[in-house]
Amino acid sequence: MALPDRPRHAWSAVLPLACLVVFAATPAHALRVVDYNILNYPGSSGSARATYYQTILAPLDADVIVTEEMASSTANTQFLNDVLNVMEPGEWATVPFVDGNDTDASLFYKPAKVTFLGQWSFYPNPSNLLRLVHVYRIMPAGYTAAAAELRLYACHLKASTGYESQRLAECTGIRDSMNAMPPGTHALVGGDMNFYTQSAETGYAKLLENQTNNVGRVYDMLPAGAWHDGSTFAPYHTQSPCKDGTCASGAATGGMDDRFDMLLPTLNLGTGQGLSTLAGTVKAVGNDGLHLNLNITDSPTIPEGAAYATALKLASDHLPVRMDLQLPAEISTDASLAFGSVIVGATATGNLTVSNPALAPADSLNCSFVAPSGFTAPGPLAVVAGGSAAAAIGLGTASAGARSGDLTITSDAVDSPSVTVALSGTVLDHAQASLDSLSAVRTDTLDFGQHDADGFTPQPVAVHDRDYQALRARLAVNTATIVGGDGRFSIAGFTPALVAGTAGRWSVSFDAAGATPDSTYRATLTFTDADEPLPGAAAQPDLVVGLLARISAGTTAVGPAPPTLTRLYPPMPNPLTAGSTLRFDLARPGNARLEVFDLSGRRVAQITDQDYAAGRYSLRWDGRGESGLPLGSGLYFVRLSTRGATPQTARLAIVR
Repeated sequence: MALPDRPRHAWSAVLPLACLVVFAATPAHALRVVDYNILNYPGSSGSARATYYQTILAPLDADVIVTEEMASSTANTQFLNDVLNVMEPGEWATVPFVDGNDTDASLFYKPAKVTFLGQWSFYPNPSNLLRLVHVYRIMPAGYTAAAAELRLYACHLKASTGYESQRLAECTGIRDSMNAMPPGTHALVGGDMNFYTQSAETGYAKLLENQTNNVGRVYDMLPAGAWHDGSTFAPYHTQSPCKDGTCASGAATGGMDDRFDMLLPTLNLGTGQGLSTLAGTVKAVGNDGLHLNLNITDSPTIPEGAAYATALKLASDHLPVRMDLQLPAEISTDASLAFGSVIVGATATGNLTVSNPALAPADSLNCSFVAPSGFTAPGPLAVVAGGSAAAAIGLGTASAGARSGDLTITSDAVDSPSVTVALSGTVLDHAQASLDSLSAVRTDTLDFGQHDADGFTPQPVAVHDRDYQALRARLAVNTATIVGGDGRFSIAGFTPALVAGTAGRWSVSFDAAGATPDSTYRATLTFTDADEPLPGAAAQPDLVVGLLARISAGTTAVGPAPPTLTRLYPPMPNPLTAGSTLRFDLARPGNARLEVFDLSGRRVAQITDQDYAAGRYSLRWDGRGESGLPLGSGLYFVRLSTRGATPQTARLAIVR
C-alpha cells in the first residue's frame, strides 16, 4: 500500500510471534522505550484524541516515549500536559523542541528513570532537506559511565515506492553520523523508514552493511522476507489500524499491511552484556497477527480488548511499539573487611557481601578478585540483578603478624569497573603458660616451711604468659584445683582470668588448726589454661605447683624449736608496692648476708650482713636501694648467703 509522503511513526521494533503478549503478562523491566507516531499532532482533533492516547499508553508503563509528527513546540507542551501528566501526574518531562522543515520527533521521559544528556538534529540528505533526524542522548538514572549511554536516532524517511534512491541517500547520512559516534556507543536507529521490501531497499542495506568503520552498524531483529502485505509478517505490521469507516482525521487507511516502522540496534546492543536489548520484549502494540488488511477493531477482538482497539484505530494511523532494555550491572560492597585477631593455624574466613543493585532484569554482575599478600580470594563470582552473593576472603595464618592490604574487585559494572576493599587482620602466636616469667616452668614447689600451728602465713603463686608481646595471645587461666593435703590448702578468691603482660597472682593458704604435730602435709595445685578464646585457640599445658607444709613437733622448752634447715622464703607481698617482708631460717649460728640484685646482676640493696643465732627471722624492706632512693619497677632477686652453704635466691617484683 503506497502512502502519500507525510510524517509517519518514527520508532518501532518487532520480534517473532512468541513475543506478542497481552498487558496482563507484561514482564518487569529495567528500562522501557515506547515509540508512537501520533499523527500530525495536535491537528484539528488533538484534544479529542488525548483520551485515546491515555488509554493506549497507560498500560505500557513506559519510561521513555518518542513521538513523531509533532507539529510545533506548543504541540509538544500540549502532549506533555494533556496526555502524559494527566495519565501519570508529575512523572513526565520533555526536551526542548527542535522545529524543522516538516513535522518533527520529540522525547518524553521520566526523570526518576532517565537522565537526559542532550540532543541534536540534522538533515541526512544534503540534496533534499525533507525531514530532520533527531538524535537524543539519554542514560538510565544513577549511571554515569559512557557505557550506559543510549542514543536514539529518530528518523522519518522519504515515503512511497519509487524513492528508494532518496532513502539510500538519507540512510547514508544516518550511517555516517552513527559511525562518528565514540567507539562502544550504544544506539537505536528507527522510525518510519518506509522500506517496502528487504531486497529492493538499498538504504536498509546501507544501515546493516559491513564497513571499515562499524561503530554505527546495526542489525535487524526480524528474519528476511517480504515485509509488505505478507501473512508471514502480519504480526509485525504497524500501519494502518484503520481500513475503512471512521478513522482518525487525516489518517492513512487500508488496514494492517506494512512494516514501515523499525527498530534497529547497534551490534553491541545484541550481546546480552551490559546495556542490551531484551529478547521477547519488543511488540507492535495491539497487533495479534490476525488483522492483515483489516481494521484493528475487526473480529477477532485483540487480547487488549475492544476499547483498546478502538483507541488504537481513532488515535493514529500507526501502532505504538515498545521495547525493554537490560541495564548494565552495578556493584555495591563494603569499604573494608576486618578479621580482628586470630591465632596461628586458625581457619580465618570472612564473607564479603557483593551486591548488584541494578534493577532486574539488568545484566548479572561478573566479578574477579585479586587479594593482597597475606590474604586469599575466591574465583570469579556472578551476582544476579537485585541480588547479593558472599565472597569468601581468607586470612593467612601460617605465621604471626599484622596483615593489611587492598582487595581489588574487577567487574563489568560500567560505573565502577574496579573497586578496592581494605582488608586487615592480626595473627597471634599461641600463649605460653609458665610459672616463671623468664623461662618455661610448668612445675614448681610452694613450700610453706615448718612452723607451729599458728605460724603459717599465706604464700603467693603466679601464672605467666611467658614472653608476652603484642603478637601473642593472652593466656586464659580457667581453673585452679587443689588435691591432697587433707583439705588444708586453699586458694583465695580464684576466678578465671586472662593473663597478658602482668602475671595472674593468687594467694594460697595452709590451715593448721587441729593438724598433727611433727607431720608433713603435701598437696598439688593444678592450673588448667588455654589460649584466649579466639579462632585457632588451643589448650596449653597444665601448670602444677606442689604444696608443702610441716607442723613443728612441739617442745617443753620455752619458745619454738630452732629450725633444722637454712631456708630463704618467698618475699611477701610480691610484687612489692610499698614494702615487703623477707623471711629466712638459720639452722646454725653464723653470718647471714641478705642482698638484692637487678636483672643484670648488679647489687642494688643490702638488707643485712651480720652474725645471727640459729632461728627464724623476718626483715621488712621498703624497696629502697643503697642510695636511699626507691628502686624502679621491674624484676629483682633477693639472695641469702651463709657461711658454708650454697646461696639461695628468691624473685621479687617491684611495681610502682
